[in-house]
Amino acid sequence: MKIYLVPIQISAIHFLVISILAMIPYILFHYIKYGSVSKLRALILFSFVYCMLSSWYLTILPLPDPAEVATRTGPFTQWIPFRFVYDFISETKLRLTDIHTWLPALKQGCFMGPIFNVALTIPFGMYLAYYFRKSMKATVIGSFLLSLFFELTQLSGLYGIYPRPYRLFDVDDLMLNTVGGILGFLIAKRLAKFLPSRHKIDEDNLKRSAKVGYIRRVFAFGIDYLIITVAMGIFWTQFNSPVATLIKSLVNNVLLIAYFILCHRFFKRTLGKLIVHIRLEHDQNSRPLLLRYGILFVILSIFPVLNMFMQASTGKNHTAMLLTELALWLLIGIDFLVGIRREKRLFYERISRMRNVNTKKLHAAPVETEQL
Repeated sequence: MKIYLVPIQISAIHFLVISILAMIPYILFHYIKYGSVSKLRALILFSFVYCMLSSWYLTILPLPDPAEVATRTGPFTQWIPFRFVYDFISETKLRLTDIHTWLPALKQGCFMGPIFNVALTIPFGMYLAYYFRKSMKATVIGSFLLSLFFELTQLSGLYGIYPRPYRLFDVDDLMLNTVGGILGFLIAKRLAKFLPSRHKIDEDNLKRSAKVGYIRRVFAFGIDYLIITVAMGIFWTQFNSPVATLIKSLVNNVLLIAYFILCHRFFKRTLGKLIVHIRLEHDQNSRPLLLRYGILFVILSIFPVLNMFMQASTGKNHTAMLLTELALWLLIGIDFLVGIRREKRLFYERISRMRNVNTKKLHAAPVETEQL
């Protein structure tokens, strides 16, 4: 059993790294396509990736020593169909009349091997049927091709890394893996009545986009901030003489606020907001826009000013300014947390009477037909 558990444990660690790297692109893609992110869809897709990664690791791990593999002289392939049946009959400890042999027989490789090969592709068949809406024919072909990929990986000695195959290319594995995909398809069809369809997930996603959440706004700001950071980097490279940190920080803030104001005045929204389908809404008066970003400019500028004075002062003045900065950050943090908790606008939005609204058109998701 350990030979199966170790690859699954390793795939879990590697999957965690893959998930961290893929999370931001995944969320951004769904904000672009749907205007919202479905937790259920994320669970389905990321679990699918984990299952596929685990399946692949189960076929290649544990990795043996190349020197030891080079000394092997056994066959590379096994082309006799249903050889696993003969192996079971000739090797099993099972005696139907002796109950004490049942459990030891279940632990034998002649029993676990075929069961493992069937179980390996059951999740694949389930995902194809439930989420990807594939037919039985497509599932059979897909399961066979997946199994063929696994077997060719073994036959190639892990793509030439090893001097010869360290596992057997077995025609029985092709059959058993395909059977596993079919079983997964049938299981998914039975479970589908208890789970929301992909069509329903798409519809819920589009409806949810009408509400502009803080994560969506953070992504929009992140895109805009990246643009401004690149622009400011290019801007400051034109100056050979050193510039005071405070002046540089204030100029950066001016450019940042100017970018937001000009984009909203002439294009109704910034590039970041355009990508995630949101914009600011008010009564066509320009003053709230200036008020909104004027407040943000003051907030952004007050911290570098305080830091400059703290660096130049000592004693009580330094402590007082440090406490002032901490108090400001605390107030901003509390307002942000309250806004998330109660779904309210932040203080500068309440003052300027502006809010972010959704611009994603709520087209109905295409209806999917049943495939058999």
